[in-house]
Amino acid sequence: MGDEIQFKAYEQGQGQLLPGFVGDALDPSDPVFFVDDLIEGLDLSAFERRYGVMGEHAYPPRMLLKLWLFGAIAGVYSGREIARRLYWDLRFRYLASELRPDFRTINRFRDRHREDFAQVLRETVRIARRSGLAKLGRVAIDGSKIRANTSRSKAMSHGRMREAEAQLDDEIAQILAQMDELNAREDDEHGDGDGSGGLPAELQRREQRRERIREARQQLETEKGEQLKDRHQKSFADLEANMMKTGEGAMQYCYNAQAAASEDGIVVATGISTSPSDAPQLLPMIDAVRENTRQRPKIALADAGYRSEENLRLLQRRRQRCLVAIGREGKNGAKWPRGRFTQRMHRILRLPWARALYAQRKTQGERPFAEIKQRMRFRRFSLRGLAKVRGEWDLVCAALNLVTIWRSAEA
Repeated sequence: MGDEIQFKAYEQGQGQLLPGFVGDALDPSDPVFFVDDLIEGLDLSAFERRYGVMGEHAYPPRMLLKLWLFGAIAGVYSGREIARRLYWDLRFRYLASELRPDFRTINRFRDRHREDFAQVLRETVRIARRSGLAKLGRVAIDGSKIRANTSRSKAMSHGRMREAEAQLDDEIAQILAQMDELNAREDDEHGDGDGSGGLPAELQRREQRRERIREARQQLETEKGEQLKDRHQKSFADLEANMMKTGEGAMQYCYNAQAAASEDGIVVATGISTSPSDAPQLLPMIDAVRENTRQRPKIALADAGYRSEENLRLLQRRRQRCLVAIGREGKNGAKWPRGRFTQRMHRILRLPWARALYAQRKTQGERPFAEIKQRMRFRRFSLRGLAKVRGEWDLVCAALNLVTIWRSAEA
């Protein structure tokens, strides 16, 4: 009863003997070792050609690529956060060795090499196929709306744009009239000047804002055409992002991200669209699968969002087998849809073998997006503009492929 309770010895500030190599302190099964080994084996000459011979030595692109790929696997998409982790996260320190690039260098790498990430994705597909993965007997194509790096607070409707332009025109005209009046008085008092005073800051600000509004208005008019209404809006932060309905049912500025998944979960092709409609992406995605794998899928699966009479006609003309839903899954569609090719697809989908095959689409096609959004925590693009967003999406899908290959190797 009188014995004192004993605890393990605990003393802060006492010296500790740590491993001489960072890798020795990590779990041998950590995916960081797989990412490191795989990237070391890639041909990154396309990355290296973007650097000059003169000037200060650049950070190795191979190291920066490892940081971004492993960052995506770990759910880290901020250059600032990666830079911070180089000081306390042993996995990132292992990849960077003794180098400590700042967040600007890390971010510039992602921006500079946005076009090269498509090649990284193709390399992951090639490695997967060499490992016996990325089987193309059945390829599922799906899309998901992913939020852009902007919001409604940075947007303006078409009707408000016209009003703002007219108001700025009046303000600019008033400033110019005041300048003319002031110049005339000074000429009367001091003689003719050379007119080299430059434009006042308030005039420059208004002209720049008017030009920005005009650019957004013209792009909105081009996109909407005859369907344009005063309530349609455009974001000034990212002119190429559009309002789309997300999976939660809310209208947000998004990009339409596309992915074609093989039977074993490898993303064999990607795409990015500024349109909420999936239908125009079906044929380009099948072409992208063929480009990345040098083989076309034996059969392509897609939901009703990709259905159009023209798509089905062109796929039959190409002799590309496909199963495209006629109506929404779980809903009773039209018994006799219009269009000869649509009716043919409707009849095929009523066959037992087609129903059994199409039943695999949901799991196969939607799983990559579930992995990316939930496990990898990628729910919003960091970059702005279609070209940069496309590169960022290729990078994220390449990281997903690395995880899938690693899991297969560990199994």
